[in-house]
Order: sequence, then C-alpha cells, then structure tokens
Amino acid sequence: MFKSLKDYYDYIKNDNGCDQKFGISSNLTTLRDSIENIEEKKECTFEIYFSDFNFKQGNFVPLFSNNESSYPSKSLFEDFEYIKNRADLNDSVSPKYLAKYNHLLWDSSHKHIEYAKKAIDNYFKFIKSVVLPKDDNLSNRGFSEMFQNLFVLAQTINYKKEDSIKLLIDKLETENINGFQKYLLMDFIVINGKKIHKEHTNKFFIYSKKVIDKNLYPDLNKEYLQLLIDLSIKTGKSQKDFQNKLGDCHIADSSRHKESFVVHDFYLKALKEYQKAGNKNKIEEVTVLIEKAKDNLNFKSVKSEHSSPELQNWYDALNEFTTNLVEKGESKDIYEYLMTSAHIFPKAKVLDEKINSVMMDLVSTMSFDINRNVSGNKSGINFYHIHIQNFTLRHLWLVFSKGLKNGKISFDSLIYFLKNNTWYGIDFSIKNPAGKTETHNWLQLLTSALDSYFKQSEIDIKTNTNSTSGYILSIDSLVLKFEGILREFSRYNGAQTIDIKENGTQARISFEKLLENEKFKELVPEDDIALFKFLFTSDGMNLRNNIAHCFYKTKDYSAAIMWLLICAFLKLGNYKLKTITK
Repeated sequence: MFKSLKDYYDYIKNDNGCDQKFGISSNLTTLRDSIENIEEKKECTFEIYFSDFNFKQGNFVPLFSNNESSYPSKSLFEDFEYIKNRADLNDSVSPKYLAKYNHLLWDSSHKHIEYAKKAIDNYFKFIKSVVLPKDDNLSNRGFSEMFQNLFVLAQTINYKKEDSIKLLIDKLETENINGFQKYLLMDFIVINGKKIHKEHTNKFFIYSKKVIDKNLYPDLNKEYLQLLIDLSIKTGKSQKDFQNKLGDCHIADSSRHKESFVVHDFYLKALKEYQKAGNKNKIEEVTVLIEKAKDNLNFKSVKSEHSSPELQNWYDALNEFTTNLVEKGESKDIYEYLMTSAHIFPKAKVLDEKINSVMMDLVSTMSFDINRNVSGNKSGINFYHIHIQNFTLRHLWLVFSKGLKNGKISFDSLIYFLKNNTWYGIDFSIKNPAGKTETHNWLQLLTSALDSYFKQSEIDIKTNTNSTSGYILSIDSLVLKFEGILREFSRYNGAQTIDIKENGTQARISFEKLLENEKFKELVPEDDIALFKFLFTSDGMNLRNNIAHCFYKTKDYSAAIMWLLICAFLKLGNYKLKTITK
C-alpha cells in the first residue's frame, strides 16, 4: 500500500521484475482519494491511467472496451505534459517504466521518432539486465510481452531491428527463459518479421532442430516441429521429415484417447501432415485407423420437451386451420398451399444462423455427418434444422395425415395436379446419338416413386404403423431425380449447367453452383432456394450425398422425408420455363 506518491515513485524506480504486478491501480486509487493537494491528486490520477495502459505486441490494448468507448483512453492524459516529464527522468525511474512512458508518447498525438527510439533503448536496457526466476511462468510471460513490444517498435521505425533478433538468439542457449517462450518468440519473429536475414532464420532452425533431436522439451515437440516446417519454407529446406514427425506426434497423442471420439481429431491432423509429406504408406495406415475408429462413436440423443401456452395456442390454431383446409378445400387447394405458403418453412436468412452457447466457446468442438465422418460444417446449433424438426414437420404431418385419410391427398390427385399445374408433364425433345428425335417428360420418371409412397402410406394408415423400410424406394428415387429436374429447369432458363475445362472436356456444374446461379436466383425466391440447400446439400440434411453413397440405413428413412421432398418438387415445378410454353 502506497502512503504517498513518493512511495510509488520509489517503487517504480526499483521494480526490475518481468512479472505483471496486480493491484497497483487499486492501491493508487486509494492513495489518490486520500490526497488533498489538487496537483498531487491529478498526478496520481495520471499514474492510475498509466498503470492501466498496456501494450501487447507493440499496440495499445484497452483494459475494458465496448462498441462506444474504451478504458483507458489516450484522451485521459490531457496534454501529456506529465508523461513527458516522467519520460525524461532517466535514472530516477526503472528502464521498464521509462520504456512504457516513451512508448505511450510514441502512440499518442505527440508522436515523434525520438520517443520510439527511447522506448526501444529502455526496452533493451531492461531486457538485458533482467534475471528471470527459474520456472517462473509469470515472469517468462512478462519477458515475452516486453520483447514483442521491443521487436514491433524496432520493426516499425527500423531502429535496432537486427539487435533485437540477436538478443533473442543469445537467449536461446541460456536457461533464462523457458522452452515455450523461446518457441513463442521465434514464431512471433517468423510471422511478424519483415525481411529477416537468412542467417537469423538459420539459427532459429538449428536451435529448433536441436530441441527435437535431443528431446529438450518433449511436451513442446508439436510446436517446435511446426516452427521447423515454417522455417524450412523460409530457408528453402525440405519439410517432409518434420511433417512426418509431426504426424507421428499426433498419432502418439491419439493413443492416449482410445475409444473416444476425440481420437478422430488427432488422426485427421496426422493425415494432413502425411499428405503434405507425400507419405503414401502412412496415409493408408491412418485412413484405416479413421475407419476403424468409427466403431467407437456412440452419440446418445438427449430429448428435451418444452411446452408453453404460446406453443399450445400455435398448435391449436394450426390444427384448426389444416382441418378447414383439408375438409373444405379441394385437392388443388391443398397442393397449392404446400407449393406457395410462406408459413410452413423457415426463412432463408435462418439457414446460416448458428446458435452457440457460451460453453461452446470454452471447448473444442467437432461435427460428424450421418456416416460418422468428421464434417466441415460450422459448429453450433442450426436454427433452420430446429424449425424444420419442431414446426415444419408438425405442420406437414397435420396436412398429409388429414389429406390422406379423407382421400384429397392421393396418388391420382397429385399426378393430376403435377400434370396440369407444373412443367413436369411437358414433353422434352432430344436427339439420340443416331440423330433420331426422342421425347420424355419428368412426370413419367416421378410416377413410380410417388406410387410407392402412397401405397406405403395407405398401409401405415390401415395398420396404424410408421414404416421406415417401406419408404426406401420412393425416397431414393425422388432424391436422385431432383438434381436432374434442377438441371433441366436451369438449362431451359439459360443458366449455365456445364463447365469447359482447359483441355476442352465438359464437366457438369455442381448442384451447389446451380443453386447459386444468378439466372436461377432471378426466377426462384431465396426462401425456396434455402429449402433446396437444406434438403440436398451439406448445409442441412445432405440427402443427395447420403442417398447416393448409401449412408442412410433403414432407420433413417421415414414418411416425413417424403413430405419434404414432395414440397420441394411442388415448389420447383411452380416456376415456368422460359423457352417452352405448355
């Protein structure tokens, strides 16, 4: 506790430690509140701001910040005359604080290169004289932060830049700083350094290789190997040996997590390194390990039910609405409702929204697809999927179950509607390889799948069951047909459907790119496109991939998927072809 400003000044004159001192600002606040002299009170206030003012990697980092303001701010120091006076005291203040006073002035509106040079000189003076307590992590961290401030300033004004790097090189062979901070500072220089001489990167390389060869810091092998890879790129050396060793480290880590899904992360990291090294044998070994590890994946579902007066009111209103729709409307009214209603499916903007709990920021997360492969999808809870599961499917169940029972939704009525209200019944002409004209229409290709669906639905209604295997044929067929219909629609509306490669060969444009085509987007609303993305791409259910590669098992099929598919076909069939009129 400081009893006077002199106590504080004496403290910062003799403070030669690298560790960050906590409580200085609060002690100064207590002192300021006890001071009666207005000038001394003001000086004490400046020192509070100065104590709270910190530089990280050469730049000011506020203690607190929001969208509107931050603390401390440079405006608090008024004309900076007090800071200038303190920066000129030299022997009366520790180099640690003289560096910070001058660094603050360099960062202020009074910016002058002399302040930057004085800050660098004092950083050097302090860093060279400091003695770090052995295995003191806080002091090591403080040393690194001060060196980074020095290095960035030296880079910025090109003053003693080489000296700063040589200073670190001299420290590498000492035990003054721990292995992690040595790695951290070398990596910082490699990433942030401008035009670093090759002799310096070579010395970093030699030391880092020594760490690996002599196993000096076994817990840091991955960090040093990655640094060696980066240094090899800088110095034009081969990276393969280090990439293979880094892959081996990940495999070694995986052995400590057997029978845990986490093992997939280590396998994938190892695979990435072996691929870079071109190690075919290791690549094969790891892919086999990844496939075997799938047997240990056992994700249990957690069911949570929620009810509220608002939800019950929503359901009651929906139940009444769908009853009126099915009982009073004709088949055409029901299909048109499924085709055009804005109240069944989520809005397009919801598709990319992710809900992340605070807990998810504290842990590493991995996403797996239905085949238990690690997925590239962003972690988080997809609100579009939640809406489909909890609201859309309930909505569709009420429509289809009531419509099937009273016969207004049937194979005949749906085929009649598609034939007379969509372009699927149009005859398309093509010439076969022999030059003869052939005709076909998409409704013929959809008929078998729809017939299978309605037959199984009738069985489910009569037996009061909910079959899964009975919908395999209809779902598999419709999922694969949708891409063909999408391509047909795009082609006849002038959207690009093929790419010409450099060698002159043709390739089909991907499903995803078809949906992103500007001409397609001019004709189809974004909400419908979002539904197609959710159903058929990795943005959601990924039905195309899962069906085509047989990732779906019997239990994954259901009537609910057919409801979604029928709606997708209704929606795409609703838009007209430009070059053909019925």
